Amino acid sequence: MKLYDVAIIGGGPAGYTAGERAAEKGLNTILFEKNALGGVCLNEGCIPTKTLLYSAKTYDNIKSCNKYGVSVDGGFSFDLPKIIARKQKTVRKLVAGIKQKLAVHNVTVINGDAVIEG
Repeated sequence: MKLYDVAIIGGGPAGYTAGERAAEKGLNTILFEKNALGGVCLNEGCIPTKTLLYSAKTYDNIKSCNKYGVSVDGGFSFDLPKIIARKQKTVRKLVAGIKQKLAVHNVTVINGDAVIEG
């Protein structure tokens, strides 16, 4: 059984940053995350919402482009599956970046629940 200097529960922004910093200081670090690294903001909240809003804003700008002297001949439309795929790709890329940073700093990541006993 390997012993660790620091155990972190939760891989959201505070957790993965703490893990990285502890490892930079030479501490043997383990991080437990039951869902996905990055927490709610990255995986379900802020980042996915911003990617969807950017697509909506782009679409809205095109709808009103005539008043700026720009025309879209032949019409325009949106492709919802493509918008969702872009959102998912963005999230995957950012989560992968967090995983890579933790790996570079030799932080052990355990996907699962952690319980403090005793």
